[in-house]
Amino acid sequence: MRDVPDHGLHSWSQLKASGIGSTELRRRCEVGQLRRIAHGWYATYDADPDAVAAIQAGARLTCLSAARFHGLWVPPFEGLHVYARRGAVPLGHSRHGPYLDAWPEQGPVASLGLCLQHATQCLPPEGAAVLFESALNSGHLTVADLPALFESVPRTIRRKIGVLSLRSESGTETRLARWFRSRRVSFRQQVEIDGVGRVDFVVGRSWIVEADSKAHHTALRNYENDRRRDLPASRMGYRITRLSYSQVWRDWDDTRDQLAAMLATRQHRRWPRQA
Repeated sequence: MRDVPDHGLHSWSQLKASGIGSTELRRRCEVGQLRRIAHGWYATYDADPDAVAAIQAGARLTCLSAARFHGLWVPPFEGLHVYARRGAVPLGHSRHGPYLDAWPEQGPVASLGLCLQHATQCLPPEGAAVLFESALNSGHLTVADLPALFESVPRTIRRKIGVLSLRSESGTETRLARWFRSRRVSFRQQVEIDGVGRVDFVVGRSWIVEADSKAHHTALRNYENDRRRDLPASRMGYRITRLSYSQVWRDWDDTRDQLAAMLATRQHRRWPRQA
């Protein structure tokens, strides 16, 4: 597992260990290179505001709030996800227990392992799966890392998280894959089709499903390339459905109903024609 990227926060003990004494620390604060944000904590001028807010509340970032520091795909959420020592109760934050008598880690942002373990306790199974699959797909996590991470996770939660795929390139794909799997529908991910290129899903034999991974995806070049690929796919007999980020994350109930109705037509079971 990889280390957490720089967040711009440093504890006094970390600064001393790097050779910065009291005089040098005072100088850096005077010239604006560092600022004191809490007892024993200092931040650069461009330090991450969420990490600063957590430290000032007596807590540290974890779960969804820490996941973005590790380069994971993060589903939409509100507020900060933090963990704290006993007696520290940051108001307005999603608090992750149990309370601790001592910090398990020294950094202001949970390591990837701790972040994922907290996610299994906090998020619905799908949300935890989104983070795990993102970590696996990006190479931040390997399959060999999973047993140790799940060792402290109750079996009921592990069972609900279910199958983890290395092929989901976004949380949008994770959500769709889990839904198709729950419907016992056969599908393949990241499929290369001659004359078309790689597509996110082929459901059944001939239903191509593509999904936006970002809220604002449609750069003109991407838009035109997607439509250009649709022509040969349609000619070969594939049915094509393109789902926006909003359809999967903001209008999911309606989108599920529409997808279920499309499955009911059984058109996805038809064989495509050869290119």
